[in-house]
Amino acid sequence: MSYDLGSIVRPLLTADEEVVLAQQIEQGAMARERADTGRPEPGDAEVIEVAERARHRFIEANMRLVISIAGRSKLPPYSDRNDAIQDGMVGLDRAVEKFDWRKGYKFSTYATWWIRQAIQRGMENTATTIRIPAHRASELNTTLASMGGDPSQLPPRLASIAALSNIDSIDRPLPDANQTLGDMVADDTSNPEDEAQANVDRGAIEALLSELDTSTARAIISRFGLDGGEPATYATIADQIGVSPEAARRRVVRALERLRPEAIRLVGGDEFVVGVNDGEFAESTAGVTSNQGACDSVAA
Repeated sequence: MSYDLGSIVRPLLTADEEVVLAQQIEQGAMARERADTGRPEPGDAEVIEVAERARHRFIEANMRLVISIAGRSKLPPYSDRNDAIQDGMVGLDRAVEKFDWRKGYKFSTYATWWIRQAIQRGMENTATTIRIPAHRASELNTTLASMGGDPSQLPPRLASIAALSNIDSIDRPLPDANQTLGDMVADDTSNPEDEAQANVDRGAIEALLSELDTSTARAIISRFGLDGGEPATYATIADQIGVSPEAARRRVVRALERLRPEAIRLVGGDEFVVGVNDGEFAESTAGVTSNQGACDSVAA
């Protein structure tokens, strides 16, 4: 909601009008209290209705004051002026409720304190990602002001509160941009090109492993962590397929030698190379070793 000072056309109240409206509001409060306690009097409903209209008149006539105070308030970075006006309206409503016409001062003088307090409380509640209790925030601000705004001079207890107040939110809007801080954070999820390449790699691995018997395929998958786990030692592989560690190593080496020509044919060129280097599996395509689904379907 946006507030335009020019659209607030209600005339200001005179001192006499403020007294009359305040008396009507006071009478309405008394009538409402009687109704709530089960002791209504004839005509209380009409009195309450008149009091409600008086309250609205008070508020509408003093919206200019709220907008003026909010406009002069020093807001935290990235705070919305309209939010300050909304908070000020809460303070204005409270001032209408508490105004004592018998003391003889103008309503605007009395309401200014309530409006400023409401705006300040609103800023303290929303200016930081982690809400700091109002009395602690007030203590922090007062101490900072006495130290020239240098947070390094704060005592440890207040320093920890100041640290909490500096935590940022990814939902914070950026100045002069229709974006939030979160919009500027890099997205680590795979893009369509990466997904397409992963599908190609998955198909290539599945085709290669389908050429092997079940135990040999299981040995290759375990040795190079193609199921998403950590690469296994030959001793571990030996336990899985029921052979000695040396037999497991020979089986892996022979399988790699057998798969090398087929791997080059499937992918082509030097983009995907299967080699034997002391029994190790070398590839230049990083995504190949992450195709758990394809490996599980072959080894099942």
